[in-house]
Amino acid sequence: MAKDKKDQGIENIIYRAVEAGRISAERSARDAFKATERRLYAVPDLRAKLKDDQEELEDTRKYGLKERSHSITRLFKSGVRLTPEEIMEAVIIDLEAAIAATSHELEALDKALASIRDDPYYLAVDGKYIQRMNDEDIAEKIHCDPSTVWRNRKRLVQRVAVRLYGVDAVK
Repeated sequence: MAKDKKDQGIENIIYRAVEAGRISAERSARDAFKATERRLYAVPDLRAKLKDDQEELEDTRKYGLKERSHSITRLFKSGVRLTPEEIMEAVIIDLEAAIAATSHELEALDKALASIRDDPYYLAVDGKYIQRMNDEDIAEKIHCDPSTVWRNRKRLVQRVAVRLYGVDAVK
């Protein structure tokens, strides 16, 4: 009798642990899907930011720092006095790091998008997130119903999420 209660207690603990793992995996997959959507929505802005940072880097190298640069203020907050050359070098390094980080993100997204590019419903993803089209316009271009666009976009974003997050994106 005592053993039965002990076995039931152990089974209950195992069941709760398995259930917690299942719920966590579902949440993780849902979080990966949402994070993928946020990253895809950011692509046009990241491309614009990359271009702006590249232009700013080129201008800084060519013409030097602007008189009232926020970068200079940020660098002076530590109380350390830097020479103008050190400030310029720090600003350039900061811009190069921002450009590298943005480039890396865009490369990862482009690579993940390339994995679905041959799908007949690719425009459901590209149109929504990159071109900022609505589902009705996308449906008109690919000759289907807006609900078909939505359903296939969900399927394709899930595939992109797996490329970006691996097993964490799998339900």
